[in-house]
Amino acid sequence: MKVNLSRQQNNKMSNEILGVQLEIVAQHSEGYFGDPAGFEELLYSTKTANSYLLVGKGGYASKYSATAVYELTRRQAQDYLIGVKGEEEAYRILPKATPKKAKTTKAAPKKAPAKKAPAKKNTTKKTTGTK
Repeated sequence: MKVNLSRQQNNKMSNEILGVQLEIVAQHSEGYFGDPAGFEELLYSTKTANSYLLVGKGGYASKYSATAVYELTRRQAQDYLIGVKGEEEAYRILPKATPKKAKTTKAAPKKAPAKKAPAKKNTTKKTTGTK
């Protein structure tokens, strides 16, 4: 997924991407300002449930020599945060998702197969031709 990040303020990445206001969940940076190997990563939550954007920008010698944008699932975002912030801090920022309980509705009772009515017996008497 490629996203245009043309808006910048005070040499920091803006949190406005494609005209949509996003919420910054976490920020991580390494190095100092002007460090060729330094970089900054911002994790944004999107309006879509369980969808996040990781945006990275850095110096020419960093892993983000060009601005990069990655779309992450909730689990991937948690794994990223565990790697940079530690497990306790990661789950404070993005709590573990609670498993959804399956709806327990009672099944409708099964209907017994319809019983066929016995064939009608012919009640007319057969008469023979004897007199």
